[in-house]
Amino acid sequence: MIPFRRKRTTVSPHEAVMFFPTFGYQVAGDPEHWRVVIQGCVYQPRVTWLRRKPVLAVIRRAMKVSRDGEAYFGQRMRQFLVNFSSGRQVTVQLATQTATLGPTELAGLFRGEMTVSRKDVEASLSLPDAVGSPFPMQEPYWVPFQALLPEPDPRTFFGSAQLLSSHGLSIISDVDDTLKHSNVPNRRDLFQNTFARDFAPVPGMPDLFRAAATAGAAFHYVSGSPWQLYEPLAEFWLSQGYPAGSFHLKRFRLRESARKLHHMSPQKAHKQAAIAPILAAFPERQFVLIGDSGEQDPEIYAHFLREHPEHVAHVFIRAVRGRAVDLVRLQQTFNGLPESRWTTYESAEEIHDSILELVHQHGAGRDSSQ
Repeated sequence: MIPFRRKRTTVSPHEAVMFFPTFGYQVAGDPEHWRVVIQGCVYQPRVTWLRRKPVLAVIRRAMKVSRDGEAYFGQRMRQFLVNFSSGRQVTVQLATQTATLGPTELAGLFRGEMTVSRKDVEASLSLPDAVGSPFPMQEPYWVPFQALLPEPDPRTFFGSAQLLSSHGLSIISDVDDTLKHSNVPNRRDLFQNTFARDFAPVPGMPDLFRAAATAGAAFHYVSGSPWQLYEPLAEFWLSQGYPAGSFHLKRFRLRESARKLHHMSPQKAHKQAAIAPILAAFPERQFVLIGDSGEQDPEIYAHFLREHPEHVAHVFIRAVRGRAVDLVRLQQTFNGLPESRWTTYESAEEIHDSILELVHQHGAGRDSSQ
């Protein structure tokens, strides 16, 4: 008789926890508490030789990865080859508060929220208590948290979330062909730019985003790139000086097939599902949506502009094929919406002043009551 073996629900010493940057928002009508979004994944870091070599060889041949691109390819493909752990519960601690999230799904991903007090937030940031007033916000503050692992596991895995005030302005931005050159319309070139070449910024966008951050904007990066690319994207963000922000990437599972990477699925459902909760969490904040015409950003952003006209301050769409080529499509997509609410552009310089004006117009994140 085969002995009964209870399915594991806690993180084992052979597994790791990776947190992705998120955000926190003030509980409506309760200035003493915040809701902090926690998201991450649980996986087994070790990739066996038998799993790594054959799979990488098949994909490398299928996608014609050059010798110069092999180092990038091996690094960026690694997270696609690890085993993700489903059914795990992850206990998270922020200051004195704890919450157990999960279980993780098949791709190892988990997402949840925890409530923390204003005093705990202030203690974690070593800020003085704002007597008689809500937590003072002038810019996004990042609060740290960590995973609590079963004893005697001594390891620590840390994450962070940006706390945003009820008022102010946030920029929700696409990544590929908006902030990073990818050439999404050309699938083979997209693969090479994503997995086999050095990441390259869209000219002028790092400077523009840094200026917007200095003026008081917060950032949410919503992309069709898979979660497995978060680490190289985070390194690219640091190297280019892009402002920190919450990341919202796409769930993706590799089934040992280069075809799945060559033919990435439409992004509309993913991006709409990622953006909607951000808007809902901040009913009094203003949002600027920035994307490009390479895929479905115009349709997605037009939807939110129609559904939340008082919420979405402006939409900016980069014309990746040139303004003359994309203008007809964009006019059809934004038909019936005021032309003063959306802009098509080709270079960062064209929209630099407009975005900074919007940031200054809607404040730097300080509640109007303060």
